[in-house]
Amino acid sequence: MQLDIVMVNVWEHVNCRDEALHFCEIHDIQGTVLLDPTAEYVTRLGLRGVPINVLVNKKGIVEAVGMTTPDEVKATLMRFFLPFG
Repeated sequence: MQLDIVMVNVWEHVNCRDEALHFCEIHDIQGTVLLDPTAEYVTRLGLRGVPINVLVNKKGIVEAVGMTTPDEVKATLMRFFLPFG
């Protein structure tokens, strides 16, 4: 099973690209980062508040929303990847 992580940087009105790059550098984050300075994308998804994590399966179906702490993310991913474990 493959896991692709896509991050969306929201509401960075000034130098959103630079802010996202800086955040990724200081937290050693590597991966795809989408820029959404006007929150158009997250509004279309009906998301409110940040940070928020959305788990989407390979068919594009949302499996989980929320999971803001590392423990919540880990528990959700474990349920998704190891549903019988």
